[in-house]
Amino acid sequence: MPVELKVNTMDHSDQFFSAPTPAVPVRAVHLDLKGLAPTFTRLLELLDLFAALRFNAVLIEWEDMFPWSFNPKAACQGHYTVEQVQGLADRCAELGLEVIPLVQCLGHLENVLRLPEYAPLCEYPERPDSLNPLAAGTPQLIQAMVEDLLAVLPGVNHMHLGGDEAWTFGMHPDTRAYIQEHGQPALYMHHYLPILNILNQRGVRPILWHDMMMDWPPQALETLAPHADLMVWGYRGKPDDNRHHHRRDVLESFAASGVCMWGAGAFKGADGPDRELPVAQERLVNHLGWAEVSNTFALKGIVTTGWSRYAFPRLQVEPIDACLPELAMAALVLHDGAWPQNGWSRCGQVLNQCGNQERSRRLRCLCQSLQTTRDEAWAHVRQIKEHLANLRMDPTRHDAGMANFLLGHLEPAVERADGLASRIIESLDDLVSPSAARAYGQTPVAALRGEVDHIKQMIANRMAVPSRACV
Repeated sequence: MPVELKVNTMDHSDQFFSAPTPAVPVRAVHLDLKGLAPTFTRLLELLDLFAALRFNAVLIEWEDMFPWSFNPKAACQGHYTVEQVQGLADRCAELGLEVIPLVQCLGHLENVLRLPEYAPLCEYPERPDSLNPLAAGTPQLIQAMVEDLLAVLPGVNHMHLGGDEAWTFGMHPDTRAYIQEHGQPALYMHHYLPILNILNQRGVRPILWHDMMMDWPPQALETLAPHADLMVWGYRGKPDDNRHHHRRDVLESFAASGVCMWGAGAFKGADGPDRELPVAQERLVNHLGWAEVSNTFALKGIVTTGWSRYAFPRLQVEPIDACLPELAMAALVLHDGAWPQNGWSRCGQVLNQCGNQERSRRLRCLCQSLQTTRDEAWAHVRQIKEHLANLRMDPTRHDAGMANFLLGHLEPAVERADGLASRIIESLDDLVSPSAARAYGQTPVAALRGEVDHIKQMIANRMAVPSRACV
């Protein structure tokens, strides 16, 4: 049975927002659950916070936290149960949050394609990230995943089907030949149109990331437009100021072809694949840019994404509870369409009123300290390795003492990083699973310890080789 929860009627937002009506109609938070996934208790608490910040939708990238039935091996140990997912949906309904599930259907499919039984479906054998649209069994896999989601979440109005960054698209001999004969848009539509039609017939509007369609001719975009919305994502700068894939001319080409668009910025997980915290000013500029073009292009909504990994196999980054100021910033900009002079102060105040400020602040301070200490340690690693390379290039400069001197600065930095990681793991208690917290804290320290051991061996080997005398 779904979990019964009481609605938190406290509204701390009256003094936080200024605009009488929202600047953006649908304001969604993205939850990337493939890393640092919140415990179910914390997940429900975050929903209360989202509602207090006047978000009205949640885009949930389930990955291995969903109770998949098409293949239980696609779910990790400790995944959410069917009852929990339904309880989440019930709670969202109480809070006025639309649930938009996201399932990858082309690129970023590592969670599924890593399983041996799906290896024949890979576009490229050594890259289990992209699906081969022409492989036998591909349509059945996609439909099975979508049916799993609809069975647990039958009342959704939108479903995001991914579709971005299919890096190996067209590399298989079969798909390459298909593209040469029919074109890249035709292969994309061959893959997606059947599942788009299934969702359309059930009254569910599909959403796709936009980057694979940037260079499509108008006719191809016009063919897609009746079947799906496009979510234009761009996490750096403003659409009006940059030359990346979310620049204004891309938006204009989609609009001219009748495509219904969403925008997507990022409040975290977009400033580097090994960062502990977002770059706050970059996140602010990004959201202001999306708010500025919302009315111009009649965007259906804007999502503030919160990436926890850059891809399924990569490092976990930026715990959401350390990034709540940036989340509040996104809420304020998307609602009011502007940023007040005292914006960051107001973000702190609303988080404090919602009971989320103090713990977030402590975790944020620890993450910042770990980032600084890690950067310092890796700078020492580089310096030592360059010193040893210099000795190899010019043996007359033999000086193992300097290497040991530099090592004497590296090892304490690694110990400090270890201590900070332990405190972060402790601070994440009850916020994420213990295994995710340990992996997040210990992985960067393990990498540094590996470098220390390697450097010590390099120094020992160097000292075993007598230096050549100066001639």
